[in-house]
Order: sequence, then structure tokens, then C-alpha cells
Amino acid sequence: MKTVLRIGMAAALAATLGACVPKDAGYQDVRNVVSKRTGHDVRWNHIESQSESAKAARQLLARPLTADSAVKIALLVNPDVQADLEELGIARAALVRARAIPNPTAEIGVGFPIGESGEPDIDLAATMDLTELIFMPLRKAAATEELNAARMSVAGSVMDRMLETKTLFYRYQASEQIIELRRTVLLASRSSFDAARRMHEAGNMNNLDFANEQALYEEARLGVASAEANLTTTREQLNAAMGVWGSGATWKVAGRLPDPPDADLDIKNLEGRALGASLDLAMTKKLFEAAARRANFEKARGWLPELGAGVEAEREEGEWDFGPLIEVEIPLFYQGQGEVAAARAVMRQQKKRFESLAVQIRSASRAAATGLMAARDRAVFYRDTLLPLRAKILHETQLGYNAMGLGIFQLLQAKRDQVETGRAYVEALRDYWIARAEVEQLLAGRVVRGSSMTGDSGMGAPTPGRASGDH
Repeated sequence: MKTVLRIGMAAALAATLGACVPKDAGYQDVRNVVSKRTGHDVRWNHIESQSESAKAARQLLARPLTADSAVKIALLVNPDVQADLEELGIARAALVRARAIPNPTAEIGVGFPIGESGEPDIDLAATMDLTELIFMPLRKAAATEELNAARMSVAGSVMDRMLETKTLFYRYQASEQIIELRRTVLLASRSSFDAARRMHEAGNMNNLDFANEQALYEEARLGVASAEANLTTTREQLNAAMGVWGSGATWKVAGRLPDPPDADLDIKNLEGRALGASLDLAMTKKLFEAAARRANFEKARGWLPELGAGVEAEREEGEWDFGPLIEVEIPLFYQGQGEVAAARAVMRQQKKRFESLAVQIRSASRAAATGLMAARDRAVFYRDTLLPLRAKILHETQLGYNAMGLGIFQLLQAKRDQVETGRAYVEALRDYWIARAEVEQLLAGRVVRGSSMTGDSGMGAPTPGRASGDH
């Protein structure tokens, strides 16, 4: 009895000394991980001043928006980011529970003598679950590993929000440029259609050619309408990603998509670097370790009888008697096999997830490296080859028109073709910067969940019609 009480008192003392879990447990670790890997700071409004975060966001929104400032705003005020950070609070609560000293149990019994007068008999008992105290270190160790896993998971989720915001910013920035080009195409198509109508009315153009000119003009109108709708949709998506609305959604974008830099990202051994930096793999390791600790805990608990110790007081015939009280559960029919099996299944599950994640990261790294190189080559090809070629064609067509060797329709078509090539170049730039952001995400330690480059830009295919050499 003395030995059991000593064990219980020692465990209770240890729990009392270490029971305090900081309110921001794991938060500073998440901030450090995100800052070190991405250069950005994330704020948890449960801990930090929400008004200060909102003020900082307003200051950023008052200036022309960049990809970096859009990400900063999302990290300050996006409700989804705040919801991700609450996972730390949930994991902390589990750790607080694992460190808690079990509450004592009190019992009272009153017996009234039948047919006799006098004071009733009273039984009092108070016990504490010593088994919970004994196994508290094991429970605490498992909960600590789960909090560590939550830190990795939250940091990864925050980085996902950052990539989403940056990708939508590049899409919006490209959409603004594309709509300008679409309007230029519409202006040229309208001029061409007006000229065709005058010629048709004068009898100098047949019905087929006039119908072709009208179709080109209507398609250009449709292209502008589609671009305007896409611009509005993308803007609202970016608003949602940043977590802004109302007056905060009146921002303007700074500048245009820049050309690819001369020195691109170093993607040498991207596969190995992504594996080494992976937050997903680190989180899976922590979950495996937590499951292993829980398996050990449940196995030991299943064979150790549930122990309760306390004191009992009994009053009978006006006299009080006191003495120790011991409760022992005999693990005769059940030794925690279900809990042990569940914990071991979680261990096997996390092991397989680790293997699967490693395969996914390797595959994503190869795809991201290929995608970045292809996107860069495409953008550079448009910039250095196709755009100068289209400019040369337009110049030569202008000379031919001035010499009256070419007609107005050929000149306008050359201008349309040049603008369409410019639109394709903007889309190539957009794809390059998105691909670059995805590679940066891998290097920061987060696997990219599918490429963000796929999907309709809202511009449709290039305007069908004549090539500049058709006439």
C-alpha cells in the first residue's frame, strides 16, 4: 500500500510541476518554420492583436498589390489561415488533458436503523485512480508527439494558402494584361469590319468575305466579354484567398508580369532537396512516433490492474472509524487488446503513408522541374522569337500597305496576329511564374497537390480566321 501511494504521489508531483502548457504552445514554432522556409510571417489572432493585424493589412491594401504583399495580407487576415492555426489549440488541449491529474472520487452512504432510534450510520470514502497517475508520462509523451505533428501540419497548411494566393495573383495580373490585348484585337476587328461593310455596300466585296469579317468581329467581342468575366471571377477568388471584402477589395495591382529572370531557380537535385525539406514526411514521422507511444501505453495499461487508493471513514453507533481503501480491477477478460490493435494499425498506416508521400514528392519534383524549364523556354521563345517576328511582319505589311501593294484587311490582320501572339506571351509568363512558385513550394518543404497551371484562362483559343498569309 505504501509503495503504491508513493508511486501515485511521485506521479502527481511530476504532473503538477509540468502541467502548465503555454497558451501559445507550438505557435512560435510554426512562425519560425514558415518564416525560415518562405520569408513570410504568420499571425495567430488568438494570441496576437487582431486589430494590429487588420491595420497592417489595410496599409498593404492601400498600396499597389504585389504577389508578396497579397501573401502577407492572407497571412494576416484570412479566416482559413486562422482556422488552420486553431489546430494548435486542439492539439494543445489534448496535451493538457494528458498531463491532468485525475480527479478524486468521493462516496457517501447513509444507513438508517430499522425500528430503532438514534443517529444514522454513515460511510465516507475518497479514492484516486493511481493507474492514471502511473501512466501519465506515457500519455504525455504521445500527446507531445501529436502536438509536434500538428505544428508540421499547420505550417504546411499555411504554406498551401500562400501558394494559392500567389497563384491567383499571377492569374489576375495576367488577366488584366490579356483584357487590354483583347480590347486591342476588338478595335482592329471593328475597323476591319467597318471597312468591309462599306465595301460590301458598294458592291466591292462578296457575301462570303463579308461574313468572314463579321465573324471575326463578333468573335473578338466575345473574347472581350469572356476576358472581362474571367477578370472579375479571378479578382473575387483572390479576394477570398486574401480574406478581404468591402472597402478592402478595392485594391489595384502593381505593374505587369515581369519577364523570366536571367538567373532562374537552382533545381539541381530538386528531388533529394524536396525530400529532405518535406514537412509532410516530418509530420508523418511524428504521427508514427505518437502511435508507437500509444501502443506501448495501451499494452502496459491492459496488463496492469486499475488501481485506486484513498481513505474510508465509517460512523457506526456514534463512533468514527478510519482506514485505508484500495480498489483493484482484475484484468481477467480484457487486457486492452482493442486499443493496442488500433494503435498498431495507426503505426502501419503512417508507415505506408510515409512511403506513399516519398513517392509523391519524388514524382512532383520531377514534374515541377520539367514544368518550370518548359514554361521558361516557352516564355523566352515568345519573347525572343515570335514577338520580334510578328513585329517584323506588321512592319513589312505596313510598308506594303503604304505602297498600295497590300490592302487594309491584310494590315489589320497582321495587327491582330501580333496582339494574339502578345496574349500568348502573357499566358506563357503566367505559367512560368506559377511553375516557379510551385518549385519554391517544394523547396520550402510542401508537396504541391496538383499543378496550378492547368485550367482555362477565360480567354479561349486564339481567334480563328485568316492567317496573315491567306490574302
